[in-house]
Amino acid sequence: MARTNYVFFWKMNTKNDWGSQWYPSSFTSPVTFPPSPTQPQPETVSATFPTAEHWMMTQKAILFGDAETAKQVLAIKGSKHTDCSKVKAMGRKVKNFDEKVWVRERERIVLEGTLLKFRHNPNLRHLLDATGDKMIVEASPLDKIWGIGLGEKGALEKGEEGWRGLNLLGKALMQARTILREEAKSEVANAD
Repeated sequence: MARTNYVFFWKMNTKNDWGSQWYPSSFTSPVTFPPSPTQPQPETVSATFPTAEHWMMTQKAILFGDAETAKQVLAIKGSKHTDCSKVKAMGRKVKNFDEKVWVRERERIVLEGTLLKFRHNPNLRHLLDATGDKMIVEASPLDKIWGIGLGEKGALEKGEEGWRGLNLLGKALMQARTILREEAKSEVANAD
């Protein structure tokens, strides 16, 4: 297995850390909070997300009708490790969570956040595009859903058939790369 066919990432402050959900990559998007005891009608606001992790956990809370947790996530304005750890912990405490619903919706939510992240950050978009057609892999030995359940060394030693995880974040990054390239082609074609 040749390392040159892959773009591995995992932790912050390492090579290709821009692929991480925790990478500082502020973007703004409208968000509609579901009704709550203090807000009986849905409420749409323009929200700023310091990281894609903030987007994911806000949308997870909204998916399950938990406006309170969504607003608490958005109240965390930082993108440091401690901020993202708090955001992730809040996502694990979303009220009315249903695993089947989350499994059905999680990839869509992360793809939406990934597209927003790269559309609003041209330097990051360039880094994503520069991956060419390589497979993007979250080489996290701790994550078998968003990553492959192995570090980079283990991934190369075992080969793809030996990977223990789904690599959903890597797949979202590759989908976003394809969509953003198509958008760029359309923009060029429309400019002519």
